[in-house]
Amino acid sequence: MFQESRPRVLVTGGAGFIGSHSVEACLARGWEVVVLDDLSTGKRQNMPAGAQLEVGSILDQSLVERLASGCSGILHMAAVVSVPQSVVDPLRTHEINATGTLCVLEAARRAGVGRVVLASSAAVYGEAPPPLAESSATVPVSPYGAHKLMLEHYGRLY
Repeated sequence: MFQESRPRVLVTGGAGFIGSHSVEACLARGWEVVVLDDLSTGKRQNMPAGAQLEVGSILDQSLVERLASGCSGILHMAAVVSVPQSVVDPLRTHEINATGTLCVLEAARRAGVGRVVLASSAAVYGEAPPPLAESSATVPVSPYGAHKLMLEHYGRLY
């Protein structure tokens, strides 16, 4: 994925379940890993040894840009992952999930980051019965699903 001898990657949401396992995989490849997490659902104890944790928000554009500087790639896992929470508070979850993703993508563009991997969700397919494929129709039935579909579109644009 990367050409450098010891690439530096930023993992947003890296103290969460999926994020921390992604951090482990990056470290196992010998990469330098910086994690940005607000610890709203992620936990310090999930952080593997060897990763640098920065506590903060993906909505803090200057922080994200500072952390993206010098990175070869970004794994963007940060999100409010609760479908019920997205229904109860759609504005706040939109801000974090959609606007936060845009902040990460814009920071990557400004820093010249070569690759950004975005974590989507099966929620983009709504109530479609399995098995699902990436070519399945996207018909989200929750704000969370709509946010994740939006990040897929933003990812293509960037």
